Amino acid sequence: MLPAPGECHLWLTPTRPPRDWPRLLAPEEAARASALPPGPRRDTYTTSRASQRLLAGHYTGTPPPRVRIDRTCHHCGADHGRPRWLTATPLDYSVAHTAHWILIAVVTRGLVGVDMEELPTAPPSPRLAAKSLTAPERELLAATPPPDRPTAFTRLWTRKEAATKLTGHGLATPFASLDTTTPLLTHPRFPTPLHLQDLPLPTPHHLSSLATTHPTAPTPPRRLTTLTTRTGA
Repeated sequence: MLPAPGECHLWLTPTRPPRDWPRLLAPEEAARASALPPGPRRDTYTTSRASQRLLAGHYTGTPPPRVRIDRTCHHCGADHGRPRWLTATPLDYSVAHTAHWILIAVVTRGLVGVDMEELPTAPPSPRLAAKSLTAPERELLAATPPPDRPTAFTRLWTRKEAATKLTGHGLATPFASLDTTTPLLTHPRFPTPLHLQDLPLPTPHHLSSLATTHPTAPTPPRRLTTLTTRTGA
């Protein structure tokens, strides 16, 4: 079942892929995965690409290896843009990953961006904070007790990452131009305000945020491993 308008489906999976997931990849993806050294990089790549195909199959009934995914950048035309499924449905999705988890957000109304980060143990350097935070964000961080500043900074960072994933600009956006201290964010290169919200996840020591072009209610995260690999349904 597709997400209802105003609803966002969240899906979680560990970065270590199940044994049969490599066969879900398209030939060019399988070749790229094989070229990576065995270990975390290959596992994360394989799990991310297989997850995207498995979810498309779940929503559309298309066999995962036959799912068409476009990664054309809408700003420069290169093959590094935000991914989208080429289907007859109005689905939009976004992917985030850490060393241990992959998170995918799916909507049918508007666009979505999601980010997930592991909590650091040290506060940000003054240089990074000055380069990436707005004046209100720096004030908020300065007012935060020192032990809580790594979490506070990471929270602001996940909001910015989610927003720039939605717009497709990524880290090319000057983060100091994005103020995330309110639920509505104005992106200097995007025509409408973005709706921001922080996501509660059942993954210790991680933070996640969601950006959408419309007010959206996220569902509790579901595990991708509950889906079958035959059609994704």
